[in-house]
Amino acid sequence: MNGDGLFDPLIGTWRTRIHYLTSGREVDGDWEFGPALDGRAVLDVWRVPSATVPVPDADREVGLCVRIWDPRLRLWRFTFHSTATTTVISMYARAIGSEIILERAVADRIERWVFSSILPDTFAWRSDVSVRGGEWSTVQTLTARRT
Repeated sequence: MNGDGLFDPLIGTWRTRIHYLTSGREVDGDWEFGPALDGRAVLDVWRVPSATVPVPDADREVGLCVRIWDPRLRLWRFTFHSTATTTVISMYARAIGSEIILERAVADRIERWVFSSILPDTFAWRSDVSVRGGEWSTVQTLTARRT
């Protein structure tokens, strides 16, 4: 369906449980993935907390992710746009074994977002950081269940 099909198993709507390891905060959220641009892209919307939880706009993170297959590089180009922080994050994505790895370099660190344990109705995700080439440290984890 999309490029090399890497993100096809994620197409659909998911209920998430996010754990911010540095603060200990845990929150439920929603994540929706859908095909776009005649199958050449995947768009997704990330909501934390879940859309059903009433919170002020200032406390809600809503992000738009655009994943576009680059046949020349044989990689996915990824951009995340945060409405809460106005942050824009660009990464490249590819499969390594059974995982989907998204990476970027920022100053003295490398950030890596990893989709793993992808099954028809569940998946896991984590955010890892390596500073100055040191050990990888996981700063955020997520579990998802298809709705």
